[in-house]
Amino acid sequence: MRIKKLKWTVLGAAALIAAGCATFPDPAATRQMVEKMMSEDFTAPSPAHLKRLTQDASQQICSKIGEAKLTQEETAEVVKLARASIRYPSSGKLVGDWKRGNTLAHDGAGDRIQFGKLEARKENGGLCLNCHALAPGEINVGNVGPSLTGYGAQRGYSEAIAKYTYEKIYNAWAYFPCSTMPRLGATGHLTPEQITHMVAFLIDPQSPVNKK
Repeated sequence: MRIKKLKWTVLGAAALIAAGCATFPDPAATRQMVEKMMSEDFTAPSPAHLKRLTQDASQQICSKIGEAKLTQEETAEVVKLARASIRYPSSGKLVGDWKRGNTLAHDGAGDRIQFGKLEARKENGGLCLNCHALAPGEINVGNVGPSLTGYGAQRGYSEAIAKYTYEKIYNAWAYFPCSTMPRLGATGHLTPEQITHMVAFLIDPQSPVNKK
């Protein structure tokens, strides 16, 4: 019911915008109106999920894309905020278990709301397969992001590569400001330990990603 109600709220807002251009000619005012309607109508099973309606500083900057290009200062600020968000595992090890990483890369569950309740799971999945090709021969793969097949074989297995890979998964905006890649660690969707397993899946020589 909530999803259906939210759908009609969005459609209603769109209709008001289309029909009332003379009333709301200012894009900023129109956006403010729509965001107000969304925030008043949307409910979530936890305060943490409800907070997602409010953009963080980086998202506010990146929302300019499509309306205007980001300035060098804005781009630098997004990178600065992204790097400040990165947290490393308490163990200090950036490369975990590639087998666990394999599971995470193919698991899309987590943070799903069903019948008004948050899905009961011990951990979320990463679902890298949704956007990237991974192990050779896999057919049902995404092409939104670049292929990761042979990732470690092509880049090597050094500490520098492990650190780059960890940070890219944790918050891709540290390297590619405002990219479409989810900020898996910065948003809390994945834990630092989970990300180490995904790093291993990408760079471990024994991982199927690096097999021919």
